[in-house]
Amino acid sequence: MTLALITLGFMSGYEFFFVVGAFAGLAAIAAREAAPHWRNAIAALHSGTQSKGKISIAITRDPTEFDRYVATVRDKSPHAWQFEFTPNDWEPTEGHYDVEIIHVSGVEWPALLLTSEGIVFPAFTPKKLTENT
Repeated sequence: MTLALITLGFMSGYEFFFVVGAFAGLAAIAAREAAPHWRNAIAALHSGTQSKGKISIAITRDPTEFDRYVATVRDKSPHAWQFEFTPNDWEPTEGHYDVEIIHVSGVEWPALLLTSEGIVFPAFTPKKLTENT
């Protein structure tokens, strides 16, 4: 679809088709990045392995953009995971919290985190931190 809109823009000379094509392309890339993490979170609810751990939530506030939420997850393993997340129907606050960590087979990082306030799962592929301190 994106390629067709951009081609139509070239052929017709209308900028509108370029803009819509670029937007469609960016939306497709974002969906492609996020979809596996949504699937992992859903699978975790049905067949995940649970453990206890800690989560640290940091919020970057920028008046020109949306808030950026970053979670650092620690459990009994020798490393920690850090990732951005989008809160669904709750308003996280900065701090440290106890969390139920749910892993799914075939995925190295936590697929889903259950806090007393809401759920957390990665928006993009998490980064493995070198130490779990």
